[in-house]
Amino acid sequence: MSPLAKNLVFPIRSNSLEFSALSNLQIFIIIFVVLSLIIFLLVSNRSKNIPTDAEAFNYALKALVNGEKDKAYHLLREIISKDSNNIDAFLLLGDLVREKDVNQAIKIHQTVILRPHISQSKKIEAHTALSKDFIKSGNISKAEEELNNILNMDSSNKWALLKLKDIATENKNWKEALKHEKKLMKVDIHHKKNDESMLNYYIAMDYKSKDKIKNYVHYLEKSAAAENIYPESALELANHNKDNAVKAISYYKLYAKHKPSQRTMAYNKIENILFDNQQYDEVENLYRELLENSFDGFALNRLVDILLEKNEVADANDLVDRFMKSNHSCHSIRLNKLKLESESFEVKKSISSLCNEMIKDEIIK
Repeated sequence: MSPLAKNLVFPIRSNSLEFSALSNLQIFIIIFVVLSLIIFLLVSNRSKNIPTDAEAFNYALKALVNGEKDKAYHLLREIISKDSNNIDAFLLLGDLVREKDVNQAIKIHQTVILRPHISQSKKIEAHTALSKDFIKSGNISKAEEELNNILNMDSSNKWALLKLKDIATENKNWKEALKHEKKLMKVDIHHKKNDESMLNYYIAMDYKSKDKIKNYVHYLEKSAAAENIYPESALELANHNKDNAVKAISYYKLYAKHKPSQRTMAYNKIENILFDNQQYDEVENLYRELLENSFDGFALNRLVDILLEKNEVADANDLVDRFMKSNHSCHSIRLNKLKLESESFEVKKSISSLCNEMIKDEIIK
């Protein structure tokens, strides 16, 4: 081989080695990139499978909704172990624990209140939870203390006012209950307005037990004068005015109007008063007046009986037929039609009794 040839071969081998070395480097880089990508994807997928605290909290809520309390408990404990500042998790955990260990629930909720940088809304939630804990434990004075803490931060808190009113009512502290009721009516226009009437009734009954009759009557009349009255106040006033026929009848009518399920009793009471005062015609007028305003099965049944007693059969038939045209499927109307068609006095009497009993038991109208 010529010297020139030798010189030519060496460079070729050198280039080949460089090319080979470069190829190995490229392969190494490619392998490194691929492995890095695989590791990244594995780690990324793994992190996706690990829920965030927010997701874990939602899982806990879902578990509670599905009745999986143990699962919810463990999820909440896990959240707290990772983030001791997760107030929502602490509050929910305390609520969950309350059923089994109320003292533990109290401790959990108290730790939330003692935190230095907690927001007012979360403090209210914590005091609310604590009041529930103390009610559950039977420590009513501590529950009231927590409820008042809520009102100190939010004077219009409906839940706290309702609970304080309920506690006062259970303890028969009627004036205190009325105070909270008035506040409720100011802060919530949709609040049941017959509650004030009910509380005035109970205040009246409290005075009655102490033989303070003047106060008793005052609060009863106040209760009965309300737009949405507590019906028992009207009944109590009717019984109290038993020697005053006009007043007694007006209060029995008021009671029947606001407590329809007891109207048969109220009408019977009115009948007795009218009979005792020999106002026989007024009994008929009572039921005619009731039927003019709206249909009432008891009023129809009694009026038919009164007309039959007076031997005014044609008027009784006209009365039943008039209601039959507009409400032919009504059982009390059909029973009275059968009563009129029967020639037996005993059958008529039995039908009347059956009709009254069925109306009283709200089986028919």
